[in-house]
Amino acid sequence: MQWGALLSLATLAPSAHALLRFPCSQLVTQRFDPFDVAMDPSLDLPKLSTCTTCKFKEDASNYWTAALYYKNPNGSYIRVPQMANQFTGSPNGGMTVYYIQPSNNQKVTSFPKGFRMIVGNPMLRNNTFRDQNSNEAKAITWRCFGANFGSDPSYPHPGTGPLDTIELPKKACAGGIRSNIFFPSCWHQEKPHLPIS
Repeated sequence: MQWGALLSLATLAPSAHALLRFPCSQLVTQRFDPFDVAMDPSLDLPKLSTCTTCKFKEDASNYWTAALYYKNPNGSYIRVPQMANQFTGSPNGGMTVYYIQPSNNQKVTSFPKGFRMIVGNPMLRNNTFRDQNSNEAKAITWRCFGANFGSDPSYPHPGTGPLDTIELPKKACAGGIRSNIFFPSCWHQEKPHLPIS
């Protein structure tokens, strides 16, 4: 009986996809961008790093996220507090990092020295995407959670389904709002600091 169960699992294995998910705590909240475009891309900053706020100490990458602010009717701003993702332990705000295996048999390699990547267009001030379902439009989406992190089990993947929108939700979200940021799965391997064209 155990062999039958193992054989059943073995037949499913080729269709399985690897996923790594871990939390990174918030370190500081500052009014400046720690990313410097003039940084020397020949430096291997993760190798030079001596600490991390992530659960896995082997990950010394520098993850940066923008802070979200609410504008009051009187014109003042309040920073929206970050909360930990569900079932990730007890990180202090921060973020959850997902590494998901590509489904099209792409070769997976480690990041090269000097690797940098950014998502989205910082100059975009309104939703001007020609195709609302394009990769560009879906690069940054927002998940509106119901009470107790309620979501729609029909759409478990971020960026899909009626709960994820390319604009901030227009209604109150009892369980909070999650930003989904999707990085491309490829880059210029010869010049890792250049944008994808």
